[in-house]
Order: sequence, then structure tokens, then C-alpha cells
Amino acid sequence: MAYALVLTSEKAIKKSRFFLLNNISGFFQGFIPAAVHVSFIGIDENLFLYIITMPPPEVYLSKNRIGKNGTLKKWMSAVKNNNIKHYLLERPLKEYMNGEWPMEKGGCLAESIRKNVHLLFLMEPLKELEVQTMTVTLSGAKKEYLKSELMSVLKNFKMVNVIAYDSDLNSLWDEFMAETGVPVCISEDFGVLSRTDIWISFEDTGVNHPFNGIKVDTRERKIVNPEFNKQYRIGYSFQRKLLKKLGIRLVQRFDNYVLSEFLLHMLINMKNIEISEAEVLLGVKISIMSVESLSLCS
Repeated sequence: MAYALVLTSEKAIKKSRFFLLNNISGFFQGFIPAAVHVSFIGIDENLFLYIITMPPPEVYLSKNRIGKNGTLKKWMSAVKNNNIKHYLLERPLKEYMNGEWPMEKGGCLAESIRKNVHLLFLMEPLKELEVQTMTVTLSGAKKEYLKSELMSVLKNFKMVNVIAYDSDLNSLWDEFMAETGVPVCISEDFGVLSRTDIWISFEDTGVNHPFNGIKVDTRERKIVNPEFNKQYRIGYSFQRKLLKKLGIRLVQRFDNYVLSEFLLHMLINMKNIEISEAEVLLGVKISIMSVESLSLCS
């Protein structure tokens, strides 16, 4: 089983200065399949990412039925001969190709954010907050998300609210209060959000409760700050290690989020490793990718 990125060839159609020659050449060229080129990049030991270059839409669509079928036969041979199961298409190719890898709902990034929420408090807009005077609320928090690093962040707040409480975590919160002196209010009532400054949401609650504070939405991979009318998108930043392997120009040809999810999916499945290990091996880190006005997002 192999993975591939499918790129658009940058070669344009060559035209003669003579109109008649263009017509004659175009007629015969229509029968000839366009070039399909296959190469690969080493991602890790014995792990390769295939790069398949396909003709741009204007070249493919300029072919007649025979030329188009021949081009697609070359494509199918490249996929079959290299045992390619999943591939990602560069946007222009979606005009005449389909069947690319369907990104899993939620994906690696959302799960990684849930397990590493503490990292967000080292970045804007959470970095400079005076949390000692604030109340924080957690909803949908599972045991695997309540790592020691997050608990170290929570101990700095004035108060912690926990919604949709898991009784198995009773001893954990008792120990937290005993060690830190920070009170923990456990409730199933989302009304506590009216008294909350920061809401860390680990899952889709299905509850549309009024909330005017800062929301850290791990599922939607964003931080919403109504006070400053801003929404911060959380994504993966590509480190030098990955950029060196793939090349900046290749990376820029794909959506950052989709490309990182695709590559992590490849590593996790091919090497049978956890998300955290795949992130290190690939060379990606959680970061704030963009800032948008809420009025533009609505």
C-alpha cells in the first residue's frame, strides 16, 4: 500500500505561429495520450511518498476521446503498478479527476489539540491572559485529555468548572483541589458558562448556550474571542525537516490542513504508530495559523 501526491504539470501547449499548422497539429495531438510522470520522495526509512504529475485540465480537455482514455490508462497503470491506495489531488486536477483520499472526520489535528491544549496557553491570544482572576470551564473532558501539563495550567485559574462530569474522574479532581487549593465545580448545567471567562470544549456538545468569553474549540480547531471580534485558526506548521524533504513549492500547492492530515495518515497506517510519534517523525507542530474577523466568518 502506497500514498501519492498528484501534481499538475506546468508544461503548456506549444503553438505554432501558423494557424493551419496549429489546426493540423491539434488534430493529431488529440489522439496522443498526455504524459504521466511518476517519481518518489523518501519520508522515512523504507517509506516513500509517490509524486505523480498529470497534464493540466486545458491539455487533458484538448484531447479527443481516444487521447483522454489513453491518458487515464497511463494514470491507472501508475496507480496499479506502484500499489497506490491513497492519493491527494492538486486543486486544478479536480476538474477531470476524482477518487482522492477522503479526509477522516475530525482527523489527527483535532485529537492532537485535545491532548495538547496546554500548548495553546503558550500562544496568542491565551498567552498574555491573567488567568489568576479568571474562571475556566471544561466540557467533554476525558481522562486521556487531562494530562499533567494541562492540570498545571488549570491550577493557575481562580476556579474550574467541569461539565458532563465523568464519575471515574472523581478522585482526580479531589486530588487536584487538595494539591492546588483551586475549587472545582462539577455540573451538568451549561448555565455555568454565563459565569465563565474561558471555555475549553473537547467535543461537540450540541448545546447552543450563550457564551461571551473566549472559547477554545478543539473539535473545530479554533479559538474564538468575541471581545476583540477575532477567530484564531489552529493548524500544523511545517518544520524545516519536512520542508527540506518535500520542498516549499510543493507544500504550497496543497491546502496546509489537508496535506498535513494526509501525510500523518500515511505515517500512522504505514508504521503503526501514534499521532504524537507521527508528528515528530514528520516534522509538524500545533500552531496558530491565521486570525480572522468574526464578522467575516459569520
